[in-house]
Amino acid sequence: MKMNDCIWETDKLFYKHVITESPRREDHCLHTHNVYELLYIVSGDATHVIEDRKYKLKKGDLILIRPLHYHFIQIDSSVNYERYNVLFDPARHGVSGVELIPDNVEIINLSGNKSAEDIFHRFDFYHSNCSYETFLNFLPPMLSELFLNLSIFPQTQSDESFTSSPLITEALKYINENLFTVDSIEDIAKHLFVSESYLFRLFKSELRQTPKKYIMDKRLLCAQKMIADGEKPVTVCDACGFGDYTTFYRNYTAFFGHSPSDEKRMTDA
Repeated sequence: MKMNDCIWETDKLFYKHVITESPRREDHCLHTHNVYELLYIVSGDATHVIEDRKYKLKKGDLILIRPLHYHFIQIDSSVNYERYNVLFDPARHGVSGVELIPDNVEIINLSGNKSAEDIFHRFDFYHSNCSYETFLNFLPPMLSELFLNLSIFPQTQSDESFTSSPLITEALKYINENLFTVDSIEDIAKHLFVSESYLFRLFKSELRQTPKKYIMDKRLLCAQKMIADGEKPVTVCDACGFGDYTTFYRNYTAFFGHSPSDEKRMTDA
């Protein structure tokens, strides 16, 4: 699966309930996007990686992935894997309550929270018995109800996580604090007092990604959001740290499959 296969459009709601027999590691790619994502784990043997944090998943875990956070599912064995998957933009789709979840909370276990578990059963009911368009109209208020529920039951929050290499943590912190100004991998390596080759190998082993691609993808997603919100592509090119418009246009078109000038039109369609 290519990185571009994992891109999600900024203005689309998405829902899926997936059951995979004998899941394969290669079927789950590293990706990021401009929207929120929920993954509700019903069964499976997997670890979820969000930036530099790793969570060994349990039955009933609900993963809240925030915009621009790189993440992927690491399949640990061929045990059948079942999950619910929802992508949404709170502002565009009228989903309230995300702000009620503390920023440091990424995994919440729903086992024993019958009200929250029931919301996912209702997702399935409406998805199975309504047109997809009608179902999407029901989805935002049910998501708002879910977040309100989660804010009322904070004891279900899970803190069973571990981090990647401390060096990866420092590298990601430096990149994200200087996303639009960092000039090269050499800058990052010098800041961390390591060689470029070592940093490259560490990114590939821990994040399945190169430092250059990590930076480029995040810059492009920031650019996409700004253009969708009404900024002019030329202004966005400069604001997001691209050297010239030709480079920006080429990378944007290759990544999203359409030009920067088409983004606003597609969002409004």
